[in-house]
Amino acid sequence: MIRSAALLAAFATPLAAQVNPTGSPAADILLTKAIAEHRVFLTCSALDGLTHDQILTNWQRDTAAAVTILKAKAVPSDAITAFSSAADPAALMPAPDTPWAEVKGLCDTQPDWQKSYYEFNLTVLELKLPGAFQ
Repeated sequence: MIRSAALLAAFATPLAAQVNPTGSPAADILLTKAIAEHRVFLTCSALDGLTHDQILTNWQRDTAAAVTILKAKAVPSDAITAFSSAADPAALMPAPDTPWAEVKGLCDTQPDWQKSYYEFNLTVLELKLPGAFQ
């Protein structure tokens, strides 16, 4: 499981501020959780091109599905835009000038990130988000 406190310490952007209210607190939590998880997955997989490409492709597919769901649920456009910006892989990856020690520090606090990903112990928005609006 991805540890949120480690993510907050590793990157300056507060995770809770990345998602504007959608009208569903459950959806807000899912969106924030998925972003936090994928910050770790994308960052820690960066040195393994094949794994990184797979995670990136799956994340882009999932965020596109999430946007479709949010639109279908009449979520305000500013909330959808904020989610899209926060979920952008470039926003989730550390800046190019981030010291290697910080990146390694994040990944060291998440030694099970790869197991979590491959065992499907992650938030898949396409599957979980519709239920957050019921």
